[in-house]
Amino acid sequence: NPTTDEKVKLGKLLFWDPILSGNKDIACASCHHPNHGYAENLDLSIGVGGSGLSENRHGGKLIHRNAPTILNTAFNGMDEDGAVDPLNSPMFWDKRANSLEEQALLVLQSDVEMRGDTISEDDIMQVLSERLLNIAEYRSLFNNAFGDETINAERITQAIAAFERSLIASNSPFDLYARGDENALTDQQIRGMDAFVEAGCAQCHDGPMFSDFELHQLPVKENAKLVQLGVVDEGNEKRFRTPSLRNLSFTAPYMHNGTEATLRDAILFYDDIANPGNSEELANLNFDDVDSETLDAIEAFIHALSDNSFDKSIPQTVPSGLTPGGNI
Repeated sequence: NPTTDEKVKLGKLLFWDPILSGNKDIACASCHHPNHGYAENLDLSIGVGGSGLSENRHGGKLIHRNAPTILNTAFNGMDEDGAVDPLNSPMFWDKRANSLEEQALLVLQSDVEMRGDTISEDDIMQVLSERLLNIAEYRSLFNNAFGDETINAERITQAIAAFERSLIASNSPFDLYARGDENALTDQQIRGMDAFVEAGCAQCHDGPMFSDFELHQLPVKENAKLVQLGVVDEGNEKRFRTPSLRNLSFTAPYMHNGTEATLRDAILFYDDIANPGNSEELANLNFDDVDSETLDAIEAFIHALSDNSFDKSIPQTVPSGLTPGGNI
């Protein structure tokens, strides 16, 4: 799926157009909004039937996971040498998709996230393709992006993925420091970087993306909303993927179920459970001598992994004529 400007332009409009939802009320951007780091400040996402943006979103179907950021997902799966395979890029908290194209398809097919109950999973992509074919502007955009006016599931997801791969935030203070700007990090952030490694955080949060992209089982507390519904989220055999630490400044709350309200809370979670009796996965963490000042430094360092210069532009209109972003 080679990236072109035409494909990115089309993908951006599809990302914002609620015509891709069964009830035409929600878009990708409803839960992955640039004003919130292409995520949202809500513990558990609200999908079909919801109204409002981020922490103000209400009603509708409750999704059992926290929405991760789209920023830098082009680099999911990147190894320590900076190599990345777009077809082997773990997506979702449980790694059930291996590319942005597959991720987009699964969301469009989900009755909770975008499809709703009025169209079957087997029929939804054909219905969406026909909707787009009935709009002259989309026919033109697909022709520009792919060479003809054919519209199908593969092309829809390829265009969305192309746009998502364009959402890069790689000029954080840490990046500038790594490129040789010795003044890009404060003394506190440099101390935090050293403490981050010494405490063992880099065992899982390593490499250019500060993630091993592997599944781990941690004693994350249950989300009260799910407990009330009697929902137990088993993830992938009770394991969830290590998230990247990049751009976390914009995307609180944290963990797969949004149970840690602030970045400091998330750090303290590891401080509290850093003994072998709580989790074999964390047996090598070394938080024994981490005082409050050191925790401050680690927190400051993680904030230094955020880059606010990403594309935040929002289309004024989308070809369907619906409200960009849906009911937000």
